[in-house]
Amino acid sequence: MSPAGRTRPAGGRRRAGLLALLCLTAAITLPRSAAAGEALVTVQGGNAVEVVDLAAGKVVQSIPVSGSPAGIALSPDRGTAYVTRPDLPGLAVIDAKARTLTATVKLPGGPLGIGVDPKAGTVYVADWYAQRIFVLRPEGGSLAPDGEIAVGASPSGVAVTPDGTTLLVANREADTVSVVDVASRREVATIPVGHHPFGLVVDAAGARAYTANVTGDDVSVIDIAARREVGRVKTGERPYVVALAQGRGFVTDQYGNSVTAFDLDSLKVLRTIDVGDHPEGIGADAAGRFLYVANWGSNTLSVIDAAAMTVVREIPTGESPRAFGDFLR
Repeated sequence: MSPAGRTRPAGGRRRAGLLALLCLTAAITLPRSAAAGEALVTVQGGNAVEVVDLAAGKVVQSIPVSGSPAGIALSPDRGTAYVTRPDLPGLAVIDAKARTLTATVKLPGGPLGIGVDPKAGTVYVADWYAQRIFVLRPEGGSLAPDGEIAVGASPSGVAVTPDGTTLLVANREADTVSVVDVASRREVATIPVGHHPFGLVVDAAGARAYTANVTGDDVSVIDIAARREVGRVKTGERPYVVALAQGRGFVTDQYGNSVTAFDLDSLKVLRTIDVGDHPEGIGADAAGRFLYVANWGSNTLSVIDAAAMTVVREIPTGESPRAFGDFLR
């Protein structure tokens, strides 16, 4: 089955595919402007990346990207977007300022999760079908393959610590998170977490990581330095991705059509926020004021006020938005 495929629970549209089993950075710790001006949303059903003007609340451009685009990550300067295309398979490189596709890169297997080193700009891509991470370096407006890193089974979410020294990978079928030393490109530890970890986020201090455990209906909290799980947070059904804002965690609950908000200190659930159908990707602006949720089933972005923990706006998108990764600039 393809990593691009999806399945919805009863009450939503249904589509067969691998990520039916998965039921993708998340608040990513890369630099960005104080307030996100636009979202670059992978629209899987429309084979495109849509540019959403967040102030205007509308799609202003659609960039054709074939191969069922799913994962997305931005370069450290926020000027380039890297998009996984699991049905080709490969990657698309987009000039985010010019809003054009500038290059494509072929990769074997099932590229899905993707992350970027905030210091070096190195791109890491998880191969869902194999126990490996592809390493690519920016070169001449494209990406050049630069080796592989062995990790656990069915690697999914990918994140790099803010200092660029450590790569973390959620291994869905292994129920672990791999800790990779970036300098040596070797897995130096594996951390047992909940059942089927998928989305993965690292906090701005590089101290803790959070994984959404899809079939465990919870979030694992990881002490990165200690290399161990230090807590669990109960969520709604089929959590997918975690974002962080204002001392709180926000996790999309695919089958609950909701976002679970929890306190990062006490790990207590604060509220369940109703959003659209089958929410997947979620990201917070750098100021932590708003979160944006891609609702795969209802073709919308829900905008959440992080302080009030309420939805304040719905923005229409194309068919089946995913936004698995770093998509705000």
